[in-house]
Amino acid sequence: MEAKINTIGSFFLRAKHWQIFLVVFGLYLLGQILVMSYFISSSGRVDISGKYGILFGIVMGLSASGLIFWLWCLGAFCNAIVDGALRLRSKFHGVAAIYPPFYFVFFVARLESFGGNTLGIIVPLHLFAMFCMFYLLYFASKSIVLAEKHKPVSFYDYAGPFFLLWFFPVGIWLVQPRINRLYAEHTSNRQSATMPAS
Repeated sequence: MEAKINTIGSFFLRAKHWQIFLVVFGLYLLGQILVMSYFISSSGRVDISGKYGILFGIVMGLSASGLIFWLWCLGAFCNAIVDGALRLRSKFHGVAAIYPPFYFVFFVARLESFGGNTLGIIVPLHLFAMFCMFYLLYFASKSIVLAEKHKPVSFYDYAGPFFLLWFFPVGIWLVQPRINRLYAEHTSNRQSATMPAS
């Protein structure tokens, strides 16, 4: 787990808050610009069927992927540095990060074909995507506080980070410095532990 974090997500753990904001909000803004340019170029005709529906879904999935990947990195890193007894079970954590972007692609690609029968399938899939997003918020916020306090915590303890991450444009500016501090402490502790005694 830690090797994956070091190779894939070290940027998200070391980056300053403004860099994370540019990546997360920039991907979202770019996705919205692409979607709006499609609607403008199509002269108001909304046709998102076939290959355009899949492309539209991919753009929407990518626009959310910055936030999802940032949340995954926060949760994975903080949970990895928590003491074993306090560590959260992380089996569902990866599923919660992978499912929503793929669901966006499927949902948008099938949007025009929704009928009475399809709605019975889409509603549970949509609710599961929402559950995955809230699980990522829960996992990241609780892991951050566990890594900082080194003792069991209640929702009252991690409610602040939870809501800050939920309202991500604001939360990035306040949560990322805490991640930077935890990452710097962890890195310096590992380096001091591996240095030979003189």
